[in-house]
Amino acid sequence: MMGRGPLSTILFCLALAGPVRAQQWVVYDMDNSPLPSVTVKALAPDGMGGIWVGTDWGLCHFDGVSAWTIYQEGTSPLVENDVRSLALDGAGRLWIGTVSMGLQRKDGEDWTTYTPLNSDLPEFGIRDLFIDGADAVWICTSGGLARFDGTSWVRYDATPGSHDGAVLNTSNTNSVAVREDGAICLGTFNGGLHFIQGSSVEVLTTFDDGFFDNTAVDVGFHPTTGARWVASPAGGLLRQQGPLVGGLWTQWNIAVGFPSNATTALAFDPGGDVWVGTQIAGLLKVHDDGTFDQFTTSGSGLPDDGVKSLLADPGGVLWVGTGFGGLARFDPSVDVRSATKASRLRTYPNPANDRLFLVLPELAGATNWQLISSDGRSVKQGRMAANTTIIGLEGVAPGAYHLKVSNGGLVEVERIVVE
Repeated sequence: MMGRGPLSTILFCLALAGPVRAQQWVVYDMDNSPLPSVTVKALAPDGMGGIWVGTDWGLCHFDGVSAWTIYQEGTSPLVENDVRSLALDGAGRLWIGTVSMGLQRKDGEDWTTYTPLNSDLPEFGIRDLFIDGADAVWICTSGGLARFDGTSWVRYDATPGSHDGAVLNTSNTNSVAVREDGAICLGTFNGGLHFIQGSSVEVLTTFDDGFFDNTAVDVGFHPTTGARWVASPAGGLLRQQGPLVGGLWTQWNIAVGFPSNATTALAFDPGGDVWVGTQIAGLLKVHDDGTFDQFTTSGSGLPDDGVKSLLADPGGVLWVGTGFGGLARFDPSVDVRSATKASRLRTYPNPANDRLFLVLPELAGATNWQLISSDGRSVKQGRMAANTTIIGLEGVAPGAYHLKVSNGGLVEVERIVVE
């Protein structure tokens, strides 16, 4: 089939049934689009309403409506089909991080390749890219963190020669985000979480600080609150509020009712909510009060429960790159709960005082419920033995809670207010 092999770079048009924006979920895979692989590792906006898509078998541009352009090794300047990271700078130039062949910059029709052989790039393998406020690109590699402003390079690593004397705990870097004032949040592979401010380096590890995970796969500064969010492979979802040094941490993991400890990607939408990808438990939307909604293949249009990449566009649309299901476009303008539940669950009264009635008319199999606080703690939990269950609220502090009910593989949620 044209466009699937490494020998062609062609413009495709895909006819969709009805307007895209009228559908809550739209999935693009190798059967209904020119997408060259169902493994989508990286996403970036194009600045004009479309997106760039990095897969393990080529780079794609999709205009968001019908037109696709595919770039592959051998038929385009792309140096490697396995694209791990993407970023768009303020001049509209696309930065492409490959798994083993270095960094590329696409400026219109002009392509430039950077490797350790022709630049100060630390390693050939690129793990993450970030564009800062000065339009410089930050690059994570296994040999250190680099910043390139188009002319000069600086490098942070675990050697005494690290930039500005800011010596890292490890050179094996995974993910980076840079605040407007220059503060750096750096996730590493098994070397702890780093906060860098000038020559000062704060490192949090499990060994010395009892930190949640020594590895971070995605990090970000919340654009509104400034909170630091961290996706970790074993410690769940993490949030730090307050100062970088000594700030308050909150953890979401399976011990407090979170669906998975293995989180993979982060995105912040225009409404301030945080979207989180997981390795096996689908997609999560975490609200400002700490409650969350879950989207899985069994309860929504998500094509795969393994999420690899996320992008929230300015219009509130979420793009989801998966491990085996291709690319999904999700428009959450429809009530988010309609995507994760079948409207069977009833709770009353809400707001509640001393007790809450939970009703599930079609009770089938084991049905468990959890009352989760705004900071992710499991306050109460139990099992439904009948269609109606009374949850006693004695000792439950007033506030907003998330009631999670798991029944027959379907996760249903309600927001509960306790007075």
